[in-house]
Amino acid sequence: QEVAPDTAYVTIGMETTGEDAQQARTQNNEVMSQVTAAMKSMGIAPENLKTMGFYMSPNYDSKSRKIVSYTVTNNLQIKVSDLDMIPRIIAKAANLNANSIQGIRFTNEKTEQIKDNLVKQAIINGRRQAEAAAQAAGMSLGKVKEISISGRSPSYENGYAGATLRMSAKAADYAPVEAGTNTLSETVTMTFYLQ
Repeated sequence: QEVAPDTAYVTIGMETTGEDAQQARTQNNEVMSQVTAAMKSMGIAPENLKTMGFYMSPNYDSKSRKIVSYTVTNNLQIKVSDLDMIPRIIAKAANLNANSIQGIRFTNEKTEQIKDNLVKQAIINGRRQAEAAAQAAGMSLGKVKEISISGRSPSYENGYAGATLRMSAKAADYAPVEAGTNTLSETVTMTFYLQ
């Protein structure tokens, strides 16, 4: 069954380079603090904001192997259930000078009822086919001996991984984001006694 996602995880990042570690970290902290505050002001709950990586590394001169600068990277993952917010989140982060988006991941966190219905339908279909096969063989369907169920959970990906944010925050410049759909499937294998 085709299902639309109900949740997205957007990872906004900031990479800064400075002559010393403190300078690079301070510049990075300023932007990411503003991004975090902006996400909260947009109505995103603090529990839906998560730091996904903070890295600081030296950069070396290729000839003398002397440290010439430091690069700091900080990534913030934002969980949203209102998928229409995604373009606004990206535009706001860009407006605050966040300079990368590490990815958008779409998923379904409310699939249990859909899975239950798929299993029920698969059992109905399986029994009908088994009855037809038994009749064709001159027999009748007996009790169920065994049932096994396996499924595939949907996962959604959008083509933003590793992209660099280069846009203004004007409404006309909102990045188009389409969540699409994915197939959610359940497989039921049934074994019947024949009589």
